[in-house]
Amino acid sequence: MTMYRPEIDGLRAIAVLSVVLSHANFAAFSGGFIGVDVFFVISGYLITRIILGEYERGRFSLVRFYERRAKRILPALFFVALVCLPFAWLLLMPSAYEDFSKSLIATAFSVSNFYFWKKTDYFATESGEVPLLHTWSLGVEEQYYMLFPLLFLWRFRVSTIFRIVAVMAVCSLAFSEWGARAIPSANYYLLPGRAWEILAGSLCAFYAILGFRKPNGLLAMLGLVMIVVAIFLFEPSTRIPSLMALLPVVGAALVLLFSSRDNVAGKILSQPALVFVGKISFSAYLWHQPVFAFWRINSLEPPGPMVMIGLIMLVFVLAMATWTLIEQPFRHNKASVFRVATAVIGGALAFVAIGLFGVIKDGVPSRLDPKLFAFIDTTTWSSRCLIQVENGLPTLPWKGCMFDRDGNPEVAIWGDSIGSSITPAMVKELGARGDGIVQLTHGHCAPILAVSIARSGGAANCDVFNQQAFDYLLKSDVKTVVLAASWVGFFNEDYLNVDGREQSRDSIAIESVRENLSETIGRLQQDGKKVLLLYPGPRFSKGVADQMAAIMLKGDDTPTVVYSHADFRQNTARAYAFLDAVEVEGLERVWPEKIFCDTAASCTFGRDGTAYVADRSHFTRAGASLVATRISGELFPSKIGGSGQRQDIQ
Repeated sequence: MTMYRPEIDGLRAIAVLSVVLSHANFAAFSGGFIGVDVFFVISGYLITRIILGEYERGRFSLVRFYERRAKRILPALFFVALVCLPFAWLLLMPSAYEDFSKSLIATAFSVSNFYFWKKTDYFATESGEVPLLHTWSLGVEEQYYMLFPLLFLWRFRVSTIFRIVAVMAVCSLAFSEWGARAIPSANYYLLPGRAWEILAGSLCAFYAILGFRKPNGLLAMLGLVMIVVAIFLFEPSTRIPSLMALLPVVGAALVLLFSSRDNVAGKILSQPALVFVGKISFSAYLWHQPVFAFWRINSLEPPGPMVMIGLIMLVFVLAMATWTLIEQPFRHNKASVFRVATAVIGGALAFVAIGLFGVIKDGVPSRLDPKLFAFIDTTTWSSRCLIQVENGLPTLPWKGCMFDRDGNPEVAIWGDSIGSSITPAMVKELGARGDGIVQLTHGHCAPILAVSIARSGGAANCDVFNQQAFDYLLKSDVKTVVLAASWVGFFNEDYLNVDGREQSRDSIAIESVRENLSETIGRLQQDGKKVLLLYPGPRFSKGVADQMAAIMLKGDDTPTVVYSHADFRQNTARAYAFLDAVEVEGLERVWPEKIFCDTAASCTFGRDGTAYVADRSHFTRAGASLVATRISGELFPSKIGGSGQRQDIQ
């Protein structure tokens, strides 16, 4: 029997508190996400110690191992998922409920890390409203648990297994360092880039079981300091996992190897309050994301610090109850392997069935009031002809994206999804004049030559796409080019590639981007083309349509969403600075600010039940129509709008 070490529970407490405080958006804990890395090290250590203890006594059983893991993880996980169901049913819009249903299926099969790898940027603002996002880490651990024990079936000597594990850890670390740059999202979510962190804990277990572990207060304290430094100094933009993650991972390993009740680090971590938090840490981890997410979904405003403190207290109350009533009884239950397997399979199939129902029924819109459903169904943005990385790079222009009877369009929309969202309205607006449009849009790609988002899989093709779009424009008969992009999001990215060199957000010089954008515009003008630059609207913290839907749920059928003009200016300030720096004679500019901000105090992005923005930035049909009218007025000042009438917000 392995002697209980309270300092390990204290280390668990540090890990879970850092994750919770980070996800609660307390800026001081910007690197708190590394708590997951610490959890991985602890899991690897404890699991390997158990296996090695049984292996050396000739009592290791793969079936018993899987049974213990199932009892440890699944009852609390299934219970939290079950409690999430009614809140998801009541609060989520159809598309969000469909996504929730898919994540429920993935969680039941222990593959939610694969689902979220394809679906969600972990550090994006909207990730805070994804109730089961945190289950990705459980997917990583469960996949590790399925594979790692297989090493012990061949009856190798412990020293041989140790060498195999060490080689695997080094290979995984090397892969994660490469993957952090080449495939950052997959590297973050999937086992190959994460395995070395868990294997680091396993190596600590080998070190201890072979009799090398001797407490060392200095090294233990160094390890604790390394973890704390990572929590307070790392940023969401820090490449994790990678060599950077050695700071918290090695720190956790030093604590596991060298702490004891008799040294300072061990005494700190063995404080009763920390030990108790460590005991309920798994349940706290399970509860924190759905509690935060459903509150954010239901609230019209982002929760402030006092609200988040209250939610954190609720998380730990729920965690104590779950640990007492679910975790402990199931963990110590003496049920047979057959009963455990039956319960696991039955529970998983039940969640799969519920999830399939949500997917097949397209998010079950019948849950909603017909008026609300009609609002949601029509409050969308156009992604037609929006190329994504998975589409590859088709020959430009796509035939289906030439909105011109003669195949010789005079106007081009070049940019990203913002350009995509306004194109249908531009087609309608200019079609009355007989002017055709060609759409050249790619997700995450702002229309600037040799400037693109770094560290985003979705932006992987941008430089090539933009060059192809530019080359096409030069050889075409297009007379006017409209540049439209998610400028706020683009210029707020943590890293951009500028002329093939990666630059951090703080080091990007306005001059370097200005030169590229000015050159892009200038070369188009030299070819005889008129260029119009569409300025940004704000990037909202919560979708405009979602805000209006939430108000409608409370009984107001014709809500209006007003946004502070001062907040508009603050939200768009960085993007404005970059765009204002471009001084090219003859460049036309259109400011959505002049369309939607009808007073000095406020801007209106939804009026009387009509949303002008569908989500956090993309224009709805109604909003795009207002923008298209203003663009048409700039292009053809003698006729403002297809009907000859101004269509700004009244």
